[in-house]
Amino acid sequence: MLDIGFWLLYITTPIITIILLRAAGERITKISIVNVTVIALIMFSILGTFPLFYFLDEYRYSIGVNDQTIVLKVLFYSSINIFVFILGVIFTRKVFGIRPIEFDSSEIKMLSQIQWLALITIFFLCVIVLLLYLQQIDRVAIFITFTESISDAKAARSDMGNSFAGKYHWYKLFMHDIGKLVTFSVYAHWLITKNRLALIGFISSLIYSLFVAIMATEKGPAAWLLIGLFMVYFLVNRNGSIPFRKIVPFILFLLGGLILGYIFFMGSDNVFSAIGAIFSRAFSGSISPAYYYLEFFPAHQEFLLGRTFPNPGGILPYEPYLYTIEVMNWKFPYHLELGIVGTMPTVFWGEAYANFGVAGIPIIAFIMGCIVSIVSYVVSKLEINPLSIGFYVWLILMFKNLANTGFSGYFYNVYILFVSMLVLGVLAIRGYLRVRRKRSHRIV
Repeated sequence: MLDIGFWLLYITTPIITIILLRAAGERITKISIVNVTVIALIMFSILGTFPLFYFLDEYRYSIGVNDQTIVLKVLFYSSINIFVFILGVIFTRKVFGIRPIEFDSSEIKMLSQIQWLALITIFFLCVIVLLLYLQQIDRVAIFITFTESISDAKAARSDMGNSFAGKYHWYKLFMHDIGKLVTFSVYAHWLITKNRLALIGFISSLIYSLFVAIMATEKGPAAWLLIGLFMVYFLVNRNGSIPFRKIVPFILFLLGGLILGYIFFMGSDNVFSAIGAIFSRAFSGSISPAYYYLEFFPAHQEFLLGRTFPNPGGILPYEPYLYTIEVMNWKFPYHLELGIVGTMPTVFWGEAYANFGVAGIPIIAFIMGCIVSIVSYVVSKLEINPLSIGFYVWLILMFKNLANTGFSGYFYNVYILFVSMLVLGVLAIRGYLRVRRKRSHRIV
């Protein structure tokens, strides 16, 4: 019976998802915040349940993912999460008529000279922040990989992020987020103008962003940077539509880069072991923490009832519960002895469950669907130019993280607030802000 239930959900979830996306007005080959977020949810919260259910991932099995009933629950909650998320999108579009304006490459405007100069100035500011950050750390993980051991590199990576002695989020804002925004924007500018100065700016920003992405020996950030550039290209040249024949070679290119990363940075012995590690980390690894959430709450920790929500400036009478760290420490207590501050994030329904139990999953999914739909509409009103294209892709990559992180961070998100204000400031620096008008009822 468990097998029947698993396969019924596993096969029908993508089919129902496509039907619901069409009802929402989405086209699966069109780049949009909703589409990419849903695709990420399918990839990182559905696909990985297959090797978990049949115990094909030996590593996950060895660390405790060994109960098919719990895996089936994970799949069921993931499916409900996706369905209700899309229903939230449909609700805002059908009931309130909040429909994004279709992206049209023919409407792309050039950046003014002062906007281009502002973009270059922001890039130099990012470089300065990176240099200041490097002064604050003793070891850079990517260099440690080549001079010492893999385990030493992992400890260095922890020091560069989770256990960084300082306000890491401000460094991350400039190094990662604003840096990627600049790279995407300058790339779009070069695709449009094809001039030498734009090419130099793009190459410089790309080298910067690639180094920032891999300096902690993380493979995902570099992959998503390249995926972002891939989306920028098709937004500029194909109205955001990606032919299927272009996707396969790009995926193979990404896979090749990840294989090299796992061999050099993670100690994989050969190509085949690297491929196994990649698929384990990308698919099983992103959803397996949800298995531990179902074990941890409420058996070892009562439901949190909102205690994971951010508390800006400490104005509320509670200290946010760092649930991803607490679950990690419960499952792998030896990390504390090694001095490694680890986290165990998963798809956003995991945080909903940790706070409110099973009932919280569809409620939060519906709310997040509404939020993503509204954001998609607001961004579609911006004038189309290289900066707004870069901002659009950056937002897509931010919201696709719902597939492997919590939801409450989106209620008060310093990165989204700051980057949005920065983009609006640069767009308005010429003295006015253009707003697009809806031409049709088609949806991006």
